[in-house]
Amino acid sequence: MSTAQRKAAAKSSSASRFLNYPRRNKQGWTRWLPSARLWGLGLLGALLLAIAGFTVGYALTPIPEPNAQAAGQTSYVYYKGGDDVIGTFKDQNRKILKPDEISPNMAHAAQAAEDKSFYENRGISIKGIFRAAVGIVTNDYAGGGSSITQQYVKNYYLTNEFSLKRKVKEMFIAIKLDQELSKDQIMANYLNTIYLGRRAYGVEVASQSYFDKDAKDLTVEEAAAFAAMIQTPGAKDPAEDPSRLQERFDYVIDNMVDLEYLTQEEADKMELPKFHKPKSDNERKGQTGYLMDSVRHELKTNAGLTDEQIDRGGLQIHTGIDKKMMKSAVESVEDLPKLKSGMHVGLSSVDPKTGQIRAIYGGKNYFKRMHNSSTQDTAQAGSTFKPFTLVAGLENGFRLNDSFTGSPQTFQLPGGGTWAPQNYGGKTYGQVTLLKATQNSINTAYAQLNIDVGPEKTKDVAVRAGLPEDTQGLDSNASNVLGTASPTTLQMASAFATFAAEGVHRTPHFVVKTVDPDGETIYEAENEGEKKFDKNVMAETTYALTQVVQGGSASYASNLGRPVAGKTGTSNDSKSAWFVGYTPQLATAVSIFRYDDKGVPIDIGSYGGRGSITGGSYPTIAWTKYMQGAMKGMDVEQFPERGELPNVQKPENKSGGSREVPQQPRNTERPRTGPRDEGGSEKQPKETKAPEINNPDEESSPEKGRQLERPTELPDDIEKRNPQDPKEREQPQPEQPKKEKRKKDDPPKNPNPDSQGGN
Repeated sequence: MSTAQRKAAAKSSSASRFLNYPRRNKQGWTRWLPSARLWGLGLLGALLLAIAGFTVGYALTPIPEPNAQAAGQTSYVYYKGGDDVIGTFKDQNRKILKPDEISPNMAHAAQAAEDKSFYENRGISIKGIFRAAVGIVTNDYAGGGSSITQQYVKNYYLTNEFSLKRKVKEMFIAIKLDQELSKDQIMANYLNTIYLGRRAYGVEVASQSYFDKDAKDLTVEEAAAFAAMIQTPGAKDPAEDPSRLQERFDYVIDNMVDLEYLTQEEADKMELPKFHKPKSDNERKGQTGYLMDSVRHELKTNAGLTDEQIDRGGLQIHTGIDKKMMKSAVESVEDLPKLKSGMHVGLSSVDPKTGQIRAIYGGKNYFKRMHNSSTQDTAQAGSTFKPFTLVAGLENGFRLNDSFTGSPQTFQLPGGGTWAPQNYGGKTYGQVTLLKATQNSINTAYAQLNIDVGPEKTKDVAVRAGLPEDTQGLDSNASNVLGTASPTTLQMASAFATFAAEGVHRTPHFVVKTVDPDGETIYEAENEGEKKFDKNVMAETTYALTQVVQGGSASYASNLGRPVAGKTGTSNDSKSAWFVGYTPQLATAVSIFRYDDKGVPIDIGSYGGRGSITGGSYPTIAWTKYMQGAMKGMDVEQFPERGELPNVQKPENKSGGSREVPQQPRNTERPRTGPRDEGGSEKQPKETKAPEINNPDEESSPEKGRQLERPTELPDDIEKRNPQDPKEREQPQPEQPKKEKRKKDDPPKNPNPDSQGGN
């Protein structure tokens, strides 16, 4: 035997003696049983391996990013003022609270129900871990036994995966979190993540749903009831069957006594609280769906937020939507005669001073038709487009007392060709002033003005006022003055709001500002606006449009009882009818239109007892009713004084239309709320003028003088009412016959005084 072999044999003999294996003092098979020394060494080795494994596992297990849904909070959208909620955006309905925003009763009840040693343990329950391990091996895992910290880790960072790997990972993360966070913070985080039924995640949302209160105000009984629900939140709603919670509720109360949060005497008095019945979860009913879709679109487009940020960001989204005005909008549309198949109504209302959208009417039933009648549907504007041509004319040297041809004729177009527009019903007016042409919506006069000033300038004014350049049908053809373009009601309300704001355009917007959960404003809408028009041009335009209301095609709107300017409109073939009007504080557009099943505009036809619909009828009626409710209690403001217009050389007569009538001095007096005669002299009427029933609007429609019947919704006793009586001011009134007088500085009277126009 070599020296090396002898040394190896000596070492083996020495180890055998140390381990005593095989056992020297035993005979037979017992020699092979491990000695106590060997058992001890084996256990020590296993312990060292476990410690090493734990150390490595702990070091290699980072705290992961939170589960996106669990970390998400509900975002709230508020009406103007920030008190009432319009609706919410959410993946899971949750509001995260700080520890001091949760009642101590809730923390005590949760500890009693789920982890009595919570404030003493190091984040894990050894008992629960071994029970889980056995369950996983035997495929009979019943759950329970995890510490509150472990449950929080599972809810917030991990998943409900049923595996030993997930359980070990949960343990390591729980230990780390217990070292990094205070017990109060862990408890608050846990209570923010638990599910308590009714699609309520966290105690704040649950408190609102079950008890209509904040989590900081929960009583002992209410907190114990929630703690009793933690393990079975999806069971039958306690409002329907509270008895299902009784056994678990008693268990929680008894443990609260053991933990010395309650005395036995107090515990004996505890009873299950009364739960509120669940509220309807239909958050998109009525106009809410249209508003919420519009808000989401604006947050993504203007604020650059993603759907994930909106749905999980816990944002406070403040809008300019006025709850009272929304109610008035709905009522004004619902008061209209029943809509025919394919008919829709759009209503949009904008604050000219801020650009904030105050109200919309998006449709009757969001779930049947999600397309928004106010912000998405378009309709030919008809004669509501004439004010854009009026502004273009005033900017280029024309004046309200300039004379134009009010009778049908054929115009020569500058680029070649001819155009022979007709007045509504084929009516003839002779020579009329621009003011009269505006008041009675005379197509031929405005066609002449548009050709002379240049239709490209009409388009330019429309775009500057607020219409998008890509508006369907918006072009530089001579016929654009008759409203061949098809904007939305919101776009038209925005454009007329520019007139009301003395030429300053502010982009209309729903969202005023957005605040994150930390109270930081992450988005705020710009409302300074941009000056687009001379203020005196706007004052002159507004004056002309007040005459449309004071004895013109929109006389029904004078029932508002305050200064109003606006313009009616009816499209070709009566596919749409409009009224767009404003006061100094509010600009509102109302459109009624009809589509076929493919979304193609079609003739509305007879409606509400009328042979055909015009802008001066139901759109003006709906506009007036809305404004009466929306502006109730608001101060009466006057429009700005008229002033000197830009001194610009009038363009040449490109149309060939007659300008024969001598120019008359312009009346520079400030208009009041009462009607004027044709020349502009002020009159304060004894009664307010109701809509003209038998004189159809002079509009772009080719229909010939179709007789209109009295609107079916006008009260039978309308002619007995006194509009000066405050109790009846908002009711429509007929104008009494009056003898007109013309002063020497009045513009020439309409040679066909029997025709009042309409749209």
